[in-house]
Amino acid sequence: MSTKSDIKSFVGKKIGILQAEADIGAGKAMFADLRRGVGHEPGALPQLFGTILMDLPENLMSQSGVPTRAEWSVYMALTLYAMHQQGYDAKNRSMHTDENVSMGAALAKMAKASEDTNAEGRMLQKLQAFATSVDMKEASHHLKNMIQLLGSKGIAVNYVLLSADLYEFQFPEARNHVNLRWGQDFYREMYRKETKEEL
Repeated sequence: MSTKSDIKSFVGKKIGILQAEADIGAGKAMFADLRRGVGHEPGALPQLFGTILMDLPENLMSQSGVPTRAEWSVYMALTLYAMHQQGYDAKNRSMHTDENVSMGAALAKMAKASEDTNAEGRMLQKLQAFATSVDMKEASHHLKNMIQLLGSKGIAVNYVLLSADLYEFQFPEARNHVNLRWGQDFYREMYRKETKEEL
């Protein structure tokens, strides 16, 4: 399996565990710890070591103490998911969806749900700000802002896809691919024709 596949598999399993244990004390503690991790870099909060590092494939782990691209993508996806899930029942109203909902598609859903006539432009500005991030801490800041908006309307994101996108985003040669996909998804969702079943 490729590194990206390992990341997606790991994040998917961790979200499954979090959802399954959301109602018990240990699950609630994991969610709370993960939320505290938003905006920090991997390794900054030792209480997250078990949640983030347990069962993490060896090939994704740092050998130097400096977080790998894989560790950044896993860490950001899981902490942002925990923040997004706050206020919603993880078993009955998950903010992770298995559908193909990238950040671009989710922000388009947000714009469509808004009564603000400038919503489309504001959501595009969020994507543009993320695209110009100089490092993962800045990217995390922009994503936190987006997730808070999406959470306010209960709009879910595919966090498995997000983890893979965050991994790719860290490679200069692949960064524009992620930006383009999110832009395409934004306009595809924004101007998607509603089917009769959806009306």
